[in-house]
Amino acid sequence: MKHTVESCPLFNTEVKKKFKEAVGKREEAAKKHGIKVLSAWTSTMEHLTFYIVEAPSQSAVEDYFKEIGYAFWNTIEIRQVKLVEDVVRSIEKS
Repeated sequence: MKHTVESCPLFNTEVKKKFKEAVGKREEAAKKHGIKVLSAWTSTMEHLTFYIVEAPSQSAVEDYFKEIGYAFWNTIEIRQVKLVEDVVRSIEKS
């Protein structure tokens, strides 16, 4: 996720309010959408946030971020990835 300086919760009062609301919704929304948040990191001065999640689908991840409100002030890119070990195993089997 990336946002502008102008829409950063550190500096924007409206977004700060939405951020505080979002933090309170995360666990309940994750359960609702079948999301398991494995890790979340931020590069504060670059206005970037990274989430690593396990999810049943990309649409579940999209719905999760919309429901908690993060899509309001962030541009969100979702990348579906696999463990390298799983790819190696599938190549070795073929």
